[in-house]
Amino acid sequence: MIERCKSQSGFSLVEVLASMTVFAIVVSGLAGTTMATIKSTTTSRATSAASALIQDKVEEMRSLDPETDPADFAAGLHIDAENPMTATGESEGHYERSWEVVADTPSIGMSEVIITVTWTSATGPKSLAATTFICVTDKCA
Repeated sequence: MIERCKSQSGFSLVEVLASMTVFAIVVSGLAGTTMATIKSTTTSRATSAASALIQDKVEEMRSLDPETDPADFAAGLHIDAENPMTATGESEGHYERSWEVVADTPSIGMSEVIITVTWTSATGPKSLAATTFICVTDKCA
């Protein structure tokens, strides 16, 4: 006859399988949350870079003199010479910057400048645009 020891300790196979199932459910939920966080961070980083590129162009346009640099203020669509550019404005990146100048808007002597930055993300093409108004003559104040 085989005698069993009554003080055996350990886990049964059912207990191990149940705990592994609970662990798998928890890890699956965390993996989904982690992926969403990574995607959100990537989108936020790209949008912030595009916003900085727009702000840089606004500052550049406002510092130019329309009398000595008339090409940048000519009515129509302008493509940045550095395209495609990095987030810091250097060439060979994946951002494209352009601006459209609408002369005499909202009044004579002023130009509406719409600056757009586009890029391609994992979910497809994205763009960010901003509008500013620049006085191109000495008649507006």
